[in-house]
Amino acid sequence: MVKPSKFRWLFLLLFIMAISAPGALNAAATAKPAIVLAAFGTTTAAFDTYSHFETKVKERFPGYEIRWAFTSHKVRHKVAKEKGQKLNDLATTLRELKAAGYTRLAIQSLHIVPGEEWDKKVVQVSREIPGLKVALGKPLLSSPKDQERVLNILAQTFPKDLTATAVVLMAHGSPTHEGTATYLAFSRLLRARYPHQNVFLGTVEGTPAKEEAFEAVKKANPAAVVLMPFMFVAGEHVAKDMLGDEPESWKSELLKQKAYRIEGITKGLGYQDGIIAIYLDHLAQALKNL
Repeated sequence: MVKPSKFRWLFLLLFIMAISAPGALNAAATAKPAIVLAAFGTTTAAFDTYSHFETKVKERFPGYEIRWAFTSHKVRHKVAKEKGQKLNDLATTLRELKAAGYTRLAIQSLHIVPGEEWDKKVVQVSREIPGLKVALGKPLLSSPKDQERVLNILAQTFPKDLTATAVVLMAHGSPTHEGTATYLAFSRLLRARYPHQNVFLGTVEGTPAKEEAFEAVKKANPAAVVLMPFMFVAGEHVAKDMLGDEPESWKSELLKQKAYRIEGITKGLGYQDGIIAIYLDHLAQALKNL
């Protein structure tokens, strides 16, 4: 009769052989779904925003494999050319994860609105790699509830006196109907919350037009203006289009109207804990859907 202790040794030997077999560790590593963070990207030092966000993801979702994808071809090309750094598009990241043995993925968009980047670079691409079960975490402003939450968070950063000081939010803008409609809905929410106070939204490209925001500031005639990025990353648009010294920058355009005292916020939404929490709630729902 084989003694019980020998059974234990035999079990241990078989276990070691099993986990040492080709693919065994890979299978163990891929038991959880992977998380893919899909961002527009930036060529500036504001890239650190992504590292900050990843730290927050790891705190809330420990033990997950986290990969990145960047939806802007222009950004990927410029970073490769100027810095010699390769940034993946979403399709490349998905193929790499599939090759590593992952079959379930949660893709969290870090875009602000469900516009062109979301539709074409996230939703569409997520369906192109066969053999993957994918759940999508939506952009920041994907529901009226999201918009209310975002405004409540931003309101905590506004000056107390919104009569003497105006706040102008700078958004990127969207070429799609849904993206534009989302920005317009948020602008209406601002006006409903601050009907007689000076908080305005403009876009770099699109609607609501920046000129409308400038005209609203001129009419309100405040002493000071706070320019605030309504973008995940405060990158080139903020450094040049918002706060640059060129005649067409937002700062310069406003100073043509009046010698306002201008303050520029130089960190994007990706540094605000409350905003991060909304994205992570969207990611939690995506993981739940898997």
